[in-house]
Amino acid sequence: MKPTSPLALCISLFLWIPLPAQQNAHSHGGGAFDDRESSPCLTDEDRAAIIQLLNDNLLLLQSQGYAVPQNNNERASVSFDWPVRKAPGLDFNSYYGINNFVDHDPSTALLDYHCDGRTYDGHKGIDIDTWPFPWYLYDNNLVEVIAAEAGTILAKQDGFEDDHCSCLGTWNAIYVQHADGSVAWYGHMKKNSLTLKGVGQTVAKGEYLGVVASSGCSTGPHLHLEVYNSANYSLSNLRDPYQGECNEYNPDSWWANQKPNREPTVNALLTHDEEPVHGCPGINESPHFQNTFVPGDQIYTAAYYHDQLQGSISNFRIRRPDYTIWKNWSHSAPNTYNHSWWWWSWYLPGNGPFGTWTVEIDYNGTTLSHGFDYQLETATVEEAGLSVEIYPNPAGAWVQISGLERKVATLQVLDRLGRTVLVPKLIPGQKVELGELPPGLYFFRIQIPEGVILKRAIKI
Repeated sequence: MKPTSPLALCISLFLWIPLPAQQNAHSHGGGAFDDRESSPCLTDEDRAAIIQLLNDNLLLLQSQGYAVPQNNNERASVSFDWPVRKAPGLDFNSYYGINNFVDHDPSTALLDYHCDGRTYDGHKGIDIDTWPFPWYLYDNNLVEVIAAEAGTILAKQDGFEDDHCSCLGTWNAIYVQHADGSVAWYGHMKKNSLTLKGVGQTVAKGEYLGVVASSGCSTGPHLHLEVYNSANYSLSNLRDPYQGECNEYNPDSWWANQKPNREPTVNALLTHDEEPVHGCPGINESPHFQNTFVPGDQIYTAAYYHDQLQGSISNFRIRRPDYTIWKNWSHSAPNTYNHSWWWWSWYLPGNGPFGTWTVEIDYNGTTLSHGFDYQLETATVEEAGLSVEIYPNPAGAWVQISGLERKVATLQVLDRLGRTVLVPKLIPGQKVELGELPPGLYFFRIQIPEGVILKRAIKI
């Protein structure tokens, strides 16, 4: 048997050296996403115009034979389903959060049905926000408004701008009267997204009405749902669909299944290639979604919640392709939030393993997972029409890279943990000096217009 050469032994050690089971996050951040309305969804002038429109349309419908439903003060015939839903193509676990309930205090103090202050002064409806990335959801029509109960369309308002960040203009809305005479207002919808059905036509429970947006007096995409006991739109006729100790308008719930006041939920578990940016309008929001990474990339793992409770624990894991755990950590919520998000960034091991990795979260009895691809390269030399080689390999104080003579390229040298240790200038035909780098396994990350090529080399 031939003895093992020192060079072969060196290469073997570098190729099989075990990686640490955990790394500390490179950076982290997050917190509350505060898009809470604090001014009326409708001005007094807007409200007066809507009521006039509804009254005029009702008289017109009656002249055409519409029989106005009589209110018998019984809820047996009407029970609301949740008025928003995910559109096909949205794979978030959840997609909403509630900012404001109906205000039950006639003074300037705040009081919601649950005896809390999750409202603003004089608010007459429920504000259901889209979250996370409300403008991405808006751009792609991914959260729809649906009829909470079957009924007849009394009025529609459409054609108004829908990307507002403040109180401005008229909303796009639809108004539906139910079998018991009650009326629901659905406001702030997307321009030209409303159902093609017209005034006087009926909609079924759960039928599409439009897309959530930010038309009218609005600081971000949300649905404003406002309910009256009949076609009399006085304050005494206002109803709050939620049953609760401090509901001053009605003792019973109007929901088929009333949701808890707080429902701690992870809306989405995602990966990004930069820290996401939240803002209003859409031009100020940058999700930076990414599910494919190569060595040297910084990966951002992020969780997005609604109703995250103070002190609640989230347990995270990042798993390798063989399902072993590469990293695990926990997070305790420092406060209670309507909408919140937390992120951690990492550099994955430079020598893999490559394949489909998974980030997981355990929260409030539920486990979610999100897969991402960790690849050696995103552009193959065949795709780029290149034959790229690094020589000599193993190397000493320098290497040369062939095959890039006709390409604009940049170079990063990474260690086995994926950390950038050298960023030399890449000039075709010239040596790349490795300087004082210690002996070991290195990855040469070559960025070309077609993507990234990764090559390995040993420095001895």
